[in-house]
Amino acid sequence: MAVPFNPLSLAQVVARNIVPIAGILFFRWSATSVLTLYLIDTLLMMSVLFAGVARWFAPPPKDDGWAAEANGEVGNVGFALLISAFIAVPLGIPLIFMTGGDLAGLKATFFDASFRTGVLVQAAAAFWSWLGLRSVIDAGYSPDQLRLKRRFALVFLRWIVLLIVAFTGIGILFGHYGAFLFVLLYAGTSIFIEVAPDRFLRVMPGGAEDADPLPGENRPAAIPPAARAPRRGKRKH
Repeated sequence: MAVPFNPLSLAQVVARNIVPIAGILFFRWSATSVLTLYLIDTLLMMSVLFAGVARWFAPPPKDDGWAAEANGEVGNVGFALLISAFIAVPLGIPLIFMTGGDLAGLKATFFDASFRTGVLVQAAAAFWSWLGLRSVIDAGYSPDQLRLKRRFALVFLRWIVLLIVAFTGIGILFGHYGAFLFVLLYAGTSIFIEVAPDRFLRVMPGGAEDADPLPGENRPAAIPPAARAPRRGKRKH
């Protein structure tokens, strides 16, 4: 959802997204660690959306006992994580270019206690998001009503921006400072998305179909799920 364009809301968006930059500049956070956390956050958000779609099409059975229900829950989440694991390879390998080929820094990142803490915080946030999405899906809202495809596009295309720039070789050119450059790019793209999500989608390849229609376009604007009743009542499993 777009943030109303006023100085206060814009300042809040900017402040929220530049915290990692301030950490790198003033608290000696590792830019490589921050960039890796951005990738993990992207994969976790995608996993939540995949799990939501899986739950809609294959809800865990409620009438076959707790074991069958638990198996269904684990199956949906496992399916989502498996897809994200496959996607992680093509999305993650370009980190080598983004960090200026700093393989030692990437390796050290995974042994950094603060990095592991960041991963745990992100995992907890993803779990909380999953609980919220799970509840509205169980209330009867469909992926279309929840605009999961649009949400996925915003998450996925934000990382695609980094990949496009990475394959220009600019990260290698900047060497040790390459990671910081991409942290800046990620933060700037995040601000752009929060302020003008539809404009972002329209300038990205394949994103226009998930943007809200411009005035005069024939296709109807999507109605936020909070503004309408579910297509059907609470689902019975």
